[in-house]
Amino acid sequence: MAVYATKGNGRKIILLLLFIIVLLGAGILLIDFIGTIFGVYFPIPGLKYIKEMSFKKKIKQSEEPLLLEREELSKDRERLSLLEEQINIRKKEVQLKEIEVQKKLELLKEREQELEKKAKILEDREHQFKDRQKNIREQAEKLYNMPPQDAVALLVQQSESDIVDILRAIDSYSIELGKQSTAPYMLKLMGDVNKEIAANVLRKLKYSAGESDTGVDILEELEEPPLP
Repeated sequence: MAVYATKGNGRKIILLLLFIIVLLGAGILLIDFIGTIFGVYFPIPGLKYIKEMSFKKKIKQSEEPLLLEREELSKDRERLSLLEEQINIRKKEVQLKEIEVQKKLELLKEREQELEKKAKILEDREHQFKDRQKNIREQAEKLYNMPPQDAVALLVQQSESDIVDILRAIDSYSIELGKQSTAPYMLKLMGDVNKEIAANVLRKLKYSAGESDTGVDILEELEEPPLP
């Protein structure tokens, strides 16, 4: 029984001491509060330290949400920085592709211009060829219907290649009319005017004609001009 009474008294003493400590703390806080209201400072030992610890704890508690927000903001910045870096990489890739496409377009444009130039050159040559053929045909018809001596006087003023083409055109025109060609006789008369030109023209006519018969094949047999 004595042991039980001792334990019970010990608990009471501890509770009493705790109660006294609480009362002292409450009293100190009450005195400090009243002094703050009336502007009076009571130098209570340890109170300043308790206040500082309490203030730091409150600051720490208030800063914890801010720290979390800062961490989230920092993570968001990192994500944004990474996204921005990826965007910049994609921009560079797109720019490189655009440059490559632009180069290909320029190359295609240059080729198109070259083809247009070549087509224009071919078209001009075709027009020139047609104009020359037309001119040769007109001269052949004109010379066929002229006296041979007058026709030869005009022929010798032409280049040798034009003379060859005109004589051939006279052959073709004669065939169309169903008459004998005057080209051989003109060539014979041309030999009387200028043997060198006549020989060159005859050689070109025979060389280009090959195995085909032309009006000049009967040149050596022709003594009189054919009837128009």
